[in-house]
Amino acid sequence: MIKGLTAALMAAVISMPAAAAQVEFTYSKLYSQLKHNAGESHPDVKIGYFMVSPTTGKTCKITKAWMAKKKNYEEFVIPASQELPLPLDSNLRKVNPDVFIQTAGDDVCDISFQVLAKKDFETEISTDSVAVLVPQMSAMMQDLGGMFASWFMPDVEGVMVHFEQPVSSLSTSEGRSIPVENSVATLRLADLKKGERVFWASQPLKVTPWIPQS
Repeated sequence: MIKGLTAALMAAVISMPAAAAQVEFTYSKLYSQLKHNAGESHPDVKIGYFMVSPTTGKTCKITKAWMAKKKNYEEFVIPASQELPLPLDSNLRKVNPDVFIQTAGDDVCDISFQVLAKKDFETEISTDSVAVLVPQMSAMMQDLGGMFASWFMPDVEGVMVHFEQPVSSLSTSEGRSIPVENSVATLRLADLKKGERVFWASQPLKVTPWIPQS
């Protein structure tokens, strides 16, 4: 059990199967992970929900998502990142509305949660910012893993910056070039110099943990 949990959290993604292009969950089911966003040990980090293709691992496009309970109805505005913007609300947990998600195409998608930076890094990120995010991302993943997660879970050692459009490389204030593979740049904290800044032309979709693969 611990081995399986380690593998899932190291990927910073945990999935629950969905059976169709439109899926339905109760809010309380999603709240079980969303509640960690209130944790005091990681104020700059959050859990975000996405629809992910189980075959390609790519994020599915959400065409419509909403909550409903009897006569009450609220539709979500989906950002470019395709994160499902669920509110963290203990009152909603008690009411427990149904959450409906529609995705483009007929492919079956899974709902998954990912560890993310809360801040939108519009044009750059600094060594100081990465140094703040790394321990907080480790703390969040340990919270998700439970009481003994620190015994077996490797630490986060950097961040991955995800872009919507293909990017060949990123430049830094130190004159270095950082490669981007499959629209994702890996920034290893140990490789960044004090005060170094990494720049990009368009705002990333999200910033997630990087864990070295053993």
